[in-house]
Order: sequence, then C-alpha cells, then structure tokens
Amino acid sequence: MEQSRTYVFVACGDDEHLHTLNFSLSLLRHFSSKDIIVITDRSRNAIPITHEVVIDVATPRQYNHHQAAIYLKTSLHRYLDMENGLYCYLDTDVIAVRPDVDAIFEHYQGPILFCTDHCIMPQFSPSCVYHPGTEALIQKQRELDQLRARFLEVELAHQQAAGPHYERIKQIKEAFNQARPSHSGYFSNCYSFSSNVKLLASKLLFKVLFWGAFLAALPLRPFNKSLHAKWFEHLHQLFFRAPFNFQYFARRRQYHYDKKSQLWYDTAGHFVFDENVLVKAIEAHSEFRWDRTQHFWKDRSGRRISWPQSDLLRQFIEKKFGVAIPQKDWRHWNGGVFLFNQESIPFLEQWHQWSLDIFDDPLWKTRDQGTLIATTWKFGLQHHPTLPIEFNFIADYYLLRLRYLGNFTFQLPDSKGIVHPQFLHIYHHFGDQSWDLWQDVEQLAEKLNG
Repeated sequence: MEQSRTYVFVACGDDEHLHTLNFSLSLLRHFSSKDIIVITDRSRNAIPITHEVVIDVATPRQYNHHQAAIYLKTSLHRYLDMENGLYCYLDTDVIAVRPDVDAIFEHYQGPILFCTDHCIMPQFSPSCVYHPGTEALIQKQRELDQLRARFLEVELAHQQAAGPHYERIKQIKEAFNQARPSHSGYFSNCYSFSSNVKLLASKLLFKVLFWGAFLAALPLRPFNKSLHAKWFEHLHQLFFRAPFNFQYFARRRQYHYDKKSQLWYDTAGHFVFDENVLVKAIEAHSEFRWDRTQHFWKDRSGRRISWPQSDLLRQFIEKKFGVAIPQKDWRHWNGGVFLFNQESIPFLEQWHQWSLDIFDDPLWKTRDQGTLIATTWKFGLQHHPTLPIEFNFIADYYLLRLRYLGNFTFQLPDSKGIVHPQFLHIYHHFGDQSWDLWQDVEQLAEKLNG
C-alpha cells in the first residue's frame, strides 16, 4: 500500500512566527492536494493558528519559544503515524509559489532527505557556535549587509536614470571580459603538456611586448606619458587579437571611463554613470570605508569587515559528540525542508537528543543545524543524495550576487544557471514590502486568496 503523503509545519510562540505560518499555509493549500498538519504547543501561542489539523504537544516549560520549536521539529516522529506516512517538513518561512510542489515527494530516498545549504560549514560556523573575539565582527558584517540592502534601491534608481547608457556600459564590460587573451589563463595539472607550453609562451610574449613598448617609449616619456600605454595596447591587439586596457576599449565604443573616480562620460564629456553609487551611500551613512586598492570594506579602525570563517564548529562537534568530520569544507544540509518516514526514526531521535544537549551549553547557539551536521556524519550520510534546490530555494535578502529576474525566477551567482523554484525559503526580511521578491509574493497571495 502506498504511503500517505503529508506536509508538516512546526510553530509556537509569538505572533510574528504564527502570522508567518498562517501566510505560508494559505499558499500551500492553493498549490498542493496533500494533507497538511501543524504541530504546536498551544499554551505558548500569542494568536490562533488558522488550520484544521493541529496537533498540540506540551513542551518543557524551561525552554524558550525558539528551543520549544526545535524540540518539536526534531521529535516529529513521536507525534505522527510513521508506519503509514511519508512526510515533508517545511519551516514556516518556506512558501509554495508554483503548482508542482507535490512533486517533492517523488524525490524521497531513505533514510531521510534534505537539501544542501547555500554555504559551506566554515562559513556557517559563526552562526552556530560562539567564536571568541569575532562576535563584534559578525555584528559589523550584519550591519554592512543591512546597509547594502538598504541602499540597493538607490543604486537601482541610478541605473534606471542612466537609461540606455547603463545597458551599453554593461555590454562594453561583458565584451571586454569575453575577449580574454590567451596569456590570462592559469597553469593547471588538468591541462595537457602542450597546453601548458602554449600558455607559457603567451605569458612570455606578453612580458616581451610590455617591456619592449616601455623601453621604446622611455626617451619620449617627458613629452608624452601615455605613449607606452598606447603602444603596448596596439601591440597587444596585434599579437593577441584582444584588448588589454579597458579605458581604451571603452573609448573606441564612444565612452570615457575614469578609472580613479569610476565615473563614465559620453564623447561630449557629459557625465552618464557612477559605478560607486552604492559605496558612496554606505560611506555617507556609516563608519565603513571601501578600500579601493584591496577591494574590501573596513571599519573606522581599518579592520577588514568580512564574515568570519573558522573550523570551530567541526572541532566542537568532534569534542562534544565524538563525530569526526574530515571534510572541512563540506556543504551541509539545510534544515528548512526535509522528507522523512518510518526509516527516518533513528536519525530523527539522535538529532533530537543532540539538539537538546546544546541548549545549556554556553559554547553553542540555539540552532538545530550544527546537530544536524553531527547526526548526518554519525549515520554516514555525508554523501547521501539531496533534494533539488527548486524545493528549498534559499532566497537570501543579503546575497546580492543572487539575481532575481521576476516571476519567481533567479539567476545563480557567476551565471551558473536559471532556477524556477517550487518552494521559496525566504531567508531574512519575510514580509518586507520594499523587496521586489516579496512584492511578487504578496501579489501572488492576493491573486489566490481574493
């Protein structure tokens, strides 16, 4: 007999989380034909849950609402009919946006199935365990992320105001980057011997042309300082059939680019576009300054601002749970969506017990993903198949490299492809009406709910 297929949410506590749940429920009902169960502790809830099938579970009173939700999430197997059901757990900020969401159940592979996260373990470590000396840096990175998001609208408005100039400038950049000369490659063991020889020859020729042009122009330098650059550009084009100097490249396409100020002008000398609108806005409203030489943000003291990475989580897992993880840069699973059934019980029980173990540990933050990593490796599932990202697409408000194309379609960073998610995991800023993605979510909800 085929197992019943059911979605499961967990929520309890303040009204913000319950409003999020009610919103996500309303969309899932429209796109799914499957049953939906909500598991909660009603005694904690600030507002009612607008759903018929609700399982009320008393959680330990010593836990705060966040801990209580983790308690319920990792012990789902204790409240559901595990013998006859295949279940899909969804975080409350995971919303259905397309009609094929139920296809997620077809992907199940036991004993349990998650999707990968959008970062690797060292990047996630500061969010999971406390890092001595880095908490202030983490806070500054979050402030910087918020500023980027806040002034992104200013940058977009400037791009729109530039009109066809902005589109033309983008085309110029793309054309320059695509015309990569042969000497720009890197040596690799993957290359054949002949390829390495050709690359070496190209790099040597580049050096010969550069210094040849320099020595030829040296006597005339007092009279014309730009002569070396012009001659070398001509030689580079002649021998490599590719541009070298971006400013010359732009000038041939009727634009002047000032590298120092990063401003663009047309042939008449009229200003048309500023590459640094976002940087200038952040600098005007914060202590942060952009290092134009090294290309990173720094604070008032000159300290580089970046999200810290460390091996501490991996070390803590081995110390606390006795689980060794030899793969330092493992891309861990995201706990926002997962499929489970009866064969998942041992995994869930271990995850539950270890999640409770960290609640009183001052070295650990209240999260369930660190213990999920530990459980995954304990069960030897680190190479287990994962869900396609369409079923847990993490739309991170602060991940500016992730390009939203509209109509719930995304271009992955570094042009790695287009994704049309079934489930959107709204990571940060759920309900933010200034976010173009959320505006589309609200329009969808209004259309479906009338």
